[in-house]
Amino acid sequence: MVELNQIFEIAGRPVGAGCPVYIIAEAGVAHFGSEDKAYRLVDLAASAGADAVKFQVFDVDALISRELPEWRERLGSRQLPNEAFARIQRYCQERGIAFFATAHDEKSLDFLAELDVPVYKIGSGEVGNWPFLKRVASLGKPVIMSTGMYRWEQVGEGLHAMREADNPDIAVLHCVTRYPVPPDEAALGNIARLRETFHAVTGYSDHTRGFHFPLAAVALGARIIEKHITLDYDVPNAQDWKVSCGPSDLSEFVRQVRELEGGLGVKDAGPSEGERESLTWAGKSLVLRRDLKAGEMISAAALTSKRPGTGIPPSEIDKVIGRRINTDLPADGIIQWEHLQ
Repeated sequence: MVELNQIFEIAGRPVGAGCPVYIIAEAGVAHFGSEDKAYRLVDLAASAGADAVKFQVFDVDALISRELPEWRERLGSRQLPNEAFARIQRYCQERGIAFFATAHDEKSLDFLAELDVPVYKIGSGEVGNWPFLKRVASLGKPVIMSTGMYRWEQVGEGLHAMREADNPDIAVLHCVTRYPVPPDEAALGNIARLRETFHAVTGYSDHTRGFHFPLAAVALGARIIEKHITLDYDVPNAQDWKVSCGPSDLSEFVRQVRELEGGLGVKDAGPSEGERESLTWAGKSLVLRRDLKAGEMISAAALTSKRPGTGIPPSEIDKVIGRRINTDLPADGIIQWEHLQ
C-alpha cells in the first residue's frame, strides 16, 4: 500500500508541506441554478486571487431518494446541467483559475472524469461510502477529502480504501458539518492531529462566520483552506451563505491568508535589518548621572542607562567602571568608547 505524498500538484501548482496555502473558493450551489451567476462566482474567486473555484455537481435523481421529497425539491432548483459546467470550466481557464467540483453521485463523478478535472473533492457526506472513495482515488488524480461527521477511525478507514487504489496524492481536510459552526465546536486542534496520525497533507474546510478561524487554521499548519463564497445573503432554505465570503470581503480574506503565511517563518537569532534600525532609538546606552571632568574615574554610582542605543550598551558596564574619561562630559551624556582613557 502506498505512502501518502507530502507534496503533490494540482494543475501544476505544488500543494503541501512548505508550499503556499492552496485557497479554494467553494462556490458549491451558490449559483442557485443560474449559469450566469456561476460565471460571476468564478469572477469573484479569480479577482480575489484564490487558487481554485469549486462547485458541486449532482443529479438529484441519482443523489436523493424519493423518500426525501423536500430535499429533492430544494436541490433540484440548484442543479445545473453538465453542459453548463463544461462551459464554466472553459471560462475558468480563460480567467486563469483552476476549476474542479465535488461529485455527489456516480453519474456526476463520471462526468468530472470526462472533463479531466485536475483534482477530485470528496464531500463529508460520503462518510462510510468506502466503495465511492476507492473509485475516486482510482481515477489517478489528487483527492481532497473532507471529514465532517466522521468518527476518527472512519477517517483512517476512508484513507485505507483510497490507498488501496495506489493513489498517494490525498489530502485530508478537518471539517465540522454545521452552518454555522459554533466557535466552541470548531476543534482546530484536529488539523495537527490529522497530520500527525495519518501523515497526509492536511487542511481545513471552514463553516464558521467570518474568516478568523481559517486564518487560525493557516497558523496551525493547514496547507489547504476551503471557504464558501456567495453573491447572495439571507436566502431562504439555504445555509452556505451563512458561512461565506462575498464581494465585500473575499479579496481581504485571501490577502490576509497570504500575509499571515508570509509571517510564519522561523527567524534566525539576532535582530533583522529593520530591527537594527530600531535599536538606534529603542535600545539603551550608558549615560552619566552627573557631570564628570576629564581624568575622573567612572564609578557604578555615576552610571545609568537611557535611550537611545547609540553609545556603549549597558551589557558592557563592567568594562566601563573604573576607567577614566579623557574629556569633560555632562550629566545625561551618552558615553562612547572614545571617551575612555
